[in-house]
Amino acid sequence: MFQDLRYGMRMLLKHKGFTLVAVLSLALGIGANTALFSVVDAVMLRTLPVKEPSRLVLFEWQSGSAFRTNGMRGSSNPKPPGMRGASMFRYDVIEKMRQARSAGTGDPLSDLFAFAPVYGLTAVANEQAEVVRGQAVSGGYYTGLGVQPMLGRAITDSDDNAAAPPVVVLSHFYWQERFGANPAVIGQRLKLNQTPFTIVGVTPPAFTGALQVSDRPAVTVPLAFEPTLLGERTGMARANRPGYWWINLMGRLKPGATLERRVSGDGAGSDAAAATRQ
Repeated sequence: MFQDLRYGMRMLLKHKGFTLVAVLSLALGIGANTALFSVVDAVMLRTLPVKEPSRLVLFEWQSGSAFRTNGMRGSSNPKPPGMRGASMFRYDVIEKMRQARSAGTGDPLSDLFAFAPVYGLTAVANEQAEVVRGQAVSGGYYTGLGVQPMLGRAITDSDDNAAAPPVVVLSHFYWQERFGANPAVIGQRLKLNQTPFTIVGVTPPAFTGALQVSDRPAVTVPLAFEPTLLGERTGMARANRPGYWWINLMGRLKPGATLERRVSGDGAGSDAAAATRQ
């Protein structure tokens, strides 16, 4: 074996051009495969770094193909022939679902919460302005996911009220990049689209939210402040547009509850809502 190794090394040194091409080819091939596996690992193999992710369900509406919506992107699973649907809902749907849960019996969910991306936010921190990605979430978002902030506290139901003081939770990567991982950041002000928000928490390093894999929001605000950020009077606020479908709804199944449960539509043209595993 050692003779073969020595002979192989002599041949490689003798034919330096061939050796260089072979090494570069191997390097490119290994690098490409590593990158591809990293993408597959992130998208398909890993679950959300939250408490018991197998009990989370992402809601999706289904309707006849003639039904039309005005809204943002959302995921969509295969549908029966002649049906369409997506994982985005109107702003008022979560309130109607909450009312139905409080009035009904046999609710399979222990938690129900909503979240949506907010793009193009101008953040001013330490007198430096930059455009960041954000998200707006309902008060039960962190509780439903079972995520505990690394610093400070999470957004709660009392924060998800337009009359409450504006608060914001920072992602771990944004806290490191913009605030130098300073633990004294809690209680400081961060201006978002000219509105001052008080920083109340920082999320754990592994948690980047429940949006699409490519979405890594730097800041998270209560859902009630989406009109404040996007402009109530400019028409950009989606919460003020009754026909706009833009919110993701997610829930957590109670122990022993079944994964699928059909519920009646809300009168807006949807035939049913189906819960699908996240």
